[in-house]
Amino acid sequence: MEGDFARRNFSIGKIVFRMKRLILIRGPICAGKSTTARALLENLEESSLVDQDSIKRAIDYRMSSDWRDKIAFDTTLYLANLLMKEKRDIIADIHSSIHGQYESYKKLASKNNYNLFSFLLYPPLEVCQQRSRIREIPDIKYKITDEDVERYWKNPHKVLGETVFDSSVIKTEGIVKIILEIIK
Repeated sequence: MEGDFARRNFSIGKIVFRMKRLILIRGPICAGKSTTARALLENLEESSLVDQDSIKRAIDYRMSSDWRDKIAFDTTLYLANLLMKEKRDIIADIHSSIHGQYESYKKLASKNNYNLFSFLLYPPLEVCQQRSRIREIPDIKYKITDEDVERYWKNPHKVLGETVFDSSVIKTEGIVKIILEIIK
């Protein structure tokens, strides 16, 4: 967790102000990031979900490409910045193996005086591959292979103090409960 706990809440007289939060749900393909992010959104008032995968599919649902991924990431970062100006809590799911994504959100949180919380969903590779084989994504026309899953599963970017969940052992509801306790 990046947030400075002394700065999370402050008061003037009897009025307590809570700093807004940027909550990153990180992990490889099929770790449960989107499911966890949507469940977290249901439990947080005045929050918005920034969904990079939806933007990628809107750009081109027929094929995956590096340029599409970059445009989608830049768009989600821009969207998060706009939502911060509206004082919304932000939930974003990002890949754990792409170092620059975390760093970009970290800079954005600092610039907008947001508390940054990062959580890594990291089930075993075999679980991610099995989930990928049975997962139905109706709005994509390309196949995600076991090799694709492994590439995103390998070498996750380490974040000091980050809570790591094995989403093959803890159900989404349990993960969300723990996250809510940490970020309050």
